[in-house]
Amino acid sequence: MTQQEIAALAMSGATTIVAAMATDAWAAVRDGFLAVVRRRSPELHAGIEAQLDDGAALVVPGQGAEAARRLLIRQWQLELERFLAVYPDAAEELAAQTDRMRAALAAAQQHNLHNNAHGHGTVNAVQDGNQYNFSMDSGPRLPVPPAGPARQEWED
Repeated sequence: MTQQEIAALAMSGATTIVAAMATDAWAAVRDGFLAVVRRRSPELHAGIEAQLDDGAALVVPGQGAEAARRLLIRQWQLELERFLAVYPDAAEELAAQTDRMRAALAAAQQHNLHNNAHGHGTVNAVQDGNQYNFSMDSGPRLPVPPAGPARQEWED
């Protein structure tokens, strides 16, 4: 792999790892990444695991979470670049694991919202910060065409 490809893979992996922190996908993403590390360097495993857990503690929703995410992405990009420099044979496995981690993250972030309105009801819903307003009022009805000879006049 070229240095540019290593940097791109490291950025993709770092972004995915940090995006998964404080989500329902975190355990699967964490364990998947740690499996790649463990296969190459069991002695690094404990240190990387501690770094991941410390980072995840910083991004719980609240004050400073976004700033922490930005810093963690850069940190993990550098860590992954160093890891790939020492273990270049891990690149293919890391790329495949990053794809699996992205899929797990997408599945964890999927939301289903079900609202029902009946009659002339209205639904006001907020999902992911977006407001949706639905009204069941059908508005004015279109005229019904007359039957018989008057219908011909109406259609002309």
